[in-house]
Amino acid sequence: MGGRDNAYSRLVFWLKIVLPLGALIILSTMFLIARTIDPSRAIPYAKVDVTTLARESRITAPSYAGVTSDGAAVSVIAAEARPDPTAPGRATASNLAARIEMPSGLTATMHSAAGEIDSQANRVHFTGDVSLETSNDYHISAAEMTAALDHTAVEATGGVTATAPRAQIRADTVTLGPDPAVQGQYVLVFNGAVKLVYQPGQ
Repeated sequence: MGGRDNAYSRLVFWLKIVLPLGALIILSTMFLIARTIDPSRAIPYAKVDVTTLARESRITAPSYAGVTSDGAAVSVIAAEARPDPTAPGRATASNLAARIEMPSGLTATMHSAAGEIDSQANRVHFTGDVSLETSNDYHISAAEMTAALDHTAVEATGGVTATAPRAQIRADTVTLGPDPAVQGQYVLVFNGAVKLVYQPGQ
C-alpha cells in the first residue's frame, strides 16, 4: 500500500509541474502565431473603401413626387444620385426621368442620360441624350432641358428637333406650360429659328 501511495504522490507532484508548463507552451504558441499575422495588410483596403464611400456618397434609385401650384402631378426618378457636398439639396443624377400629368389630361415624360436635381431651386436639369414626349404625339430631342418642380414649366434649349402629327420641326428652344389664352390648357411653344416641314396625310 505504501508503494502505491508513493507512486500516486509522485504522479500528482509531476502533474502539478507538467500541466502548467503545457498550458504555458500552448499560450506561447498562440501568441507567436498571432504575431505572424500582419493586420496592416488589411488596413489599406478598409481605408480605400471608407474614403471612396465618403467621397462618392450616393443614393440608389431616388424618387420625388409632388403637385405643382397649377395642379399638375410631377414625379422624378433616377438610377443613382450623388449629393453635392457644397450645395445642400443639390445632386447629380444618372438615367434621369420625369413625368408631368397636367389637369387637362396632357402628360409629358422626359428622359436623359444625366442631370441635376435641385430641391432648393425647385428644378430638374436634364443633360445628355435628352428627350421629351407628350401624350399628343410630340417627340422632342434637345441638347438640354429644365423642368420646374413647383409649377408646370419645361424649357428645352441648345437646339431642338421634334416630330409631331404630320410635321417635323426644328427650333432653337421649346417651352411647355399653361396656355395664357385658355385657362386650364397647356401648350408647346417653339422659339428662335423655327423650321416646320409639313407632311400631309394620305
